[in-house]
Amino acid sequence: MGLDVAALMGLFGLTGAFAVVGAVLAAWMAWRIVEKAGLPGWTGLGAALGYGAPSGVPGPSPTPALAPPPKALADRRGWRLTGSLPGGRGVAFAIDGSAAAVVLTGAPAARPSELSVPDPSVGQPHARLLTAAGRLGLEDLGTPGGTFIDGARLLPEHGPRDISAARTIRLGSVELALSRA
Repeated sequence: MGLDVAALMGLFGLTGAFAVVGAVLAAWMAWRIVEKAGLPGWTGLGAALGYGAPSGVPGPSPTPALAPPPKALADRRGWRLTGSLPGGRGVAFAIDGSAAAVVLTGAPAARPSELSVPDPSVGQPHARLLTAAGRLGLEDLGTPGGTFIDGARLLPEHGPRDISAARTIRLGSVELALSRA
């Protein structure tokens, strides 16, 4: 009883060269699957097809359980806001996360939780920076000059927005670059 490959491939609608290529690819894929299962060569292929493995051929070895990934360390670096005012003066602020909220204002800072950006386009108060768990948030307090995150307008009704991945924020006409300290 012979195996007629062309008749067998005809059942699947394959003819000629396509039948040969299909048969070769199917055999190669079966070989790779058996190899990945840990069974050796043709013996393993026979075992996978249901012919049974001869004695002395080990089955697939159990995979040891993987240990859970280590917890990521919290990023304890602070934040830095740097920029220049329209008159050419530079401004730089460091936010270390010791205060949960810092108010950005155009008026002189009256409290330790306020940062002064002395420019007429910056409101009094203008915006609030929020820190929690190594993240930084920004909330607009409704001033006419506007608050922008990477060029997109932030409105008071948007509420606080996470700016940890932002590059720039703009308060009125003052653009500040955001980076990790």
